[in-house]
Order: sequence, then structure tokens, then C-alpha cells
Amino acid sequence: MSLLNKGNTIGIIAPSAGLQNKDLSAALAYLEKLELKVKLAPNLNSEYRYMAGTDTERADTINQMFADTEVKALFCLRGGAGSTRILDKLNYQLIKNNPKPVIGLSDSTALQNALIAQTGNSALTGFLPLYDFNNKEIDTTVANSLQNALLAEKHTVTSGTCHIKGSADGKIIGGCLSVLCYLCGTPYFPDLSGKILLIEDIGEKTYKIDLMLNQLKQQKNFNKLKGIIFGQFTNCPVSAPEDGNIEDCIRDFTSELNIPVITDFAYGHIPSRHVLPLGIPVQITSDEKNCAINW
Repeated sequence: MSLLNKGNTIGIIAPSAGLQNKDLSAALAYLEKLELKVKLAPNLNSEYRYMAGTDTERADTINQMFADTEVKALFCLRGGAGSTRILDKLNYQLIKNNPKPVIGLSDSTALQNALIAQTGNSALTGFLPLYDFNNKEIDTTVANSLQNALLAEKHTVTSGTCHIKGSADGKIIGGCLSVLCYLCGTPYFPDLSGKILLIEDIGEKTYKIDLMLNQLKQQKNFNKLKGIIFGQFTNCPVSAPEDGNIEDCIRDFTSELNIPVITDFAYGHIPSRHVLPLGIPVQITSDEKNCAINW
């Protein structure tokens, strides 16, 4: 089923960084071209250190957007950092009573997965209005994928390489690996049982990725995962030969698994990527001829 209908109102929120004098007009024009009405959160131009206002201010605007019955989906303005700081200030009962998908990428991973853990709220990962219109034009793959994920009734995304063959049904959780790991040991880390794990990252050394993957493996119900999808690891350097590369990290992480695993999926901090569902039932297929997500 479609998440939105043409004519719906969407809200743009800033759980992390704010506009910081950047131009949002191209993104707004694109969303309006999709026949969506746009409501802006009042803190987009606020500044407190590296964030769009204080923790309370950012959390309050998100609570207000969830309470606004006119708004049917929330788009995170941009990534950066700071979304983990507001998680204990969100009104989860209000959000559970007024569910609406949250669209984001990167630092939005914390907010999206916390909402899944606390309320079962759905999300889309792979689009940020400011980030994707940094050069005034959106990438064709991102645009087509976003429009399909928002407005189409059925969705098929084909990408990646088969690492372990198989198929599975479940809800995808995850996003940016380092941000997801910030949630480990908190009430905001989603239950892994029956889930499909999606991970990518940017700018992390490979030995740190190795350790973060191991941290995920030590989380409760990791052995009850239904599948794993690895996106792109952008600008993740090998700082010493013995650290190994991304392929080494993935090989060790998956060596004892017997679930479908897809690698090199076109998702992450890359210009041309797919927009994917979080907290929504999907089916994944991993084989030598075809790797796909259907929902």
C-alpha cells in the first residue's frame, strides 16, 4: 500500500542539524511537484552548538508534528548529529496514537529506530531534502525510488550481490551502522528477533566497522535475525594492512550465519541510492541471479 496520497501534507523536521543558512527552496519545489503540501517545523533555522536548537526544542517540535493530524509524514531535514540526544524527550504514547512515517538517512537512523522500538512506527531511509538537493538537483535513482516508496502500491528494489543465498520475510531495521550502535544498551534499540538488518556507513576506519559489527552480534536476539543487507561503506579507509578491508569485516561477521545476506546494495551515503522501508513487512531474495526487496 502507498504511504501517502497526492495532496497530503508532509512536515519537515530537524532532529539533528538545522539549515545553517543553506537553501531549501529546490527541495521544497520538488516535494510540491509531487503534489505534496509542506509544513516546516519552527526550529529549522534555530542553532544550538551543532544542532537545530536545544534538545527540548527539537523534541517538542517533533511531538507537535506528530500531534498535528493534518501532517501525514515527517521528513528529516538533514543528517549531522544530535538525534540521540532527544530520544528521552519524545512523547511515545502520543506518537503511538498518531503514527506517521519518518523519512531520513544517516543521523536520522537513531530517531527512526527508536520510534520502531518504542511504538512500531514506520519509516523510509535513503532521502534527506537538504542533502539530496545540495547541488539543486536530485539524483534520478533517488527521485524515482522516493516517489515509488511514497506513492506506489507495490514496490520492488533490485540491487546488490548474493553473499549467502536465501529468502526471508520480516521488517527491516537499521541504517547507519555507527548511529545504530549508539542505541545499543538503551530502550531505543529495536528487537532483532524476526528482523532484517540493514547497515551502511561513511568515514569510519575498517577496524572500527569490525568492532561495531561485533557489537551488533552481541545484542540480544541477534541469532533470531531473518536476513542482512549491507549497503555502501563510503570513504572507510584501511588504516593498517592488518585491519583488513570491508570485505574482510563482512566475511568474519557472517561466517557462522545461515540466513540470506546481500552485499553491495545501492544504499547509503552515495549520490545514487535506493529509498528503503524500515519497520514495514518486506520479503528479501538473495541469489546469484537476483537480489531484491519486495513490499
